[in-house]
Amino acid sequence: MSDVVVNLPEMPARGTLSVAAPDYVINDSNFNRLQATLIELCEFIQREGVRLPPEKAALLDLGEIGRLRKASFWRGEKGRPPTEQEWVALETRIQELHGLLEEPCRRGFYIRKSAFLLIHVPFAMTLLAVGSLIAAISHEPAFLVRMFGVADSARQWHACCYIVWLMALGVLGSVAYVAMNALSLEKDITFNIGNRKLLTIRLILGAIFGLILALPFGFDEFELFARQFTSNNAATSPDATTAAMLLMPFVFGFSTTVVLTFINRVVDAVGLIFGKIPVSHPEQRPHASHSLPGGTVH
Repeated sequence: MSDVVVNLPEMPARGTLSVAAPDYVINDSNFNRLQATLIELCEFIQREGVRLPPEKAALLDLGEIGRLRKASFWRGEKGRPPTEQEWVALETRIQELHGLLEEPCRRGFYIRKSAFLLIHVPFAMTLLAVGSLIAAISHEPAFLVRMFGVADSARQWHACCYIVWLMALGVLGSVAYVAMNALSLEKDITFNIGNRKLLTIRLILGAIFGLILALPFGFDEFELFARQFTSNNAATSPDATTAAMLLMPFVFGFSTTVVLTFINRVVDAVGLIFGKIPVSHPEQRPHASHSLPGGTVH
């Protein structure tokens, strides 16, 4: 088994220097973030039993890099910046270990890294959607009664609950799309599950599309749906149209790509009315003629 060709910084012997010593404290957020990623990657490889080539097995032994830690705010530690050798050792290990993972293992590691967005966010949005429905069934707050009067307070309260409902279902639709890509049930070549910022933007777009595109259509259906829980009148039972309107924000959040394509087509159609050539269409240019020894080709 050969050693990894990375040069770690020279540090005192382990018996004379503890992890609590100042030389082990790093005050660099990017370095600390990459170090946490490296530790999680090693733990994932060991837990999942990923087979590594014998000459690469030493990559899992982090050595001094694994004993470095970030500065503690509560202890008042200032720490030190990482050295160039520490940067090289950290980035080399991450790149080599990441390159050894096959696509299913890589996606599994990305899912683990995105556990907050794929587990906690849908749980919170589900509670928010259920809470908005329960709030719509309950009586409106006293401040709305004083603001809008008894006649309009119930409808205003339902409107507030409906807005929360739209945004919660839009985010749930985006999470469902991301989860399907994570589980390889649906693959989108333009979607990178390893980019957490992209995942966050995807959830925000789901909330925006669910709110803006569904807001003008389903408010009456939402009121009808909420009224069936407090009314004994059979005429208030929802039908298929009501169900479709209530689930519309989820669909808009799930199919963000389709929504963006539709919006681009609408913008192109409006531009054509005013004589603007769509950007997505190639400009119609006259073909240049080329003179060749055998004649002229157009």
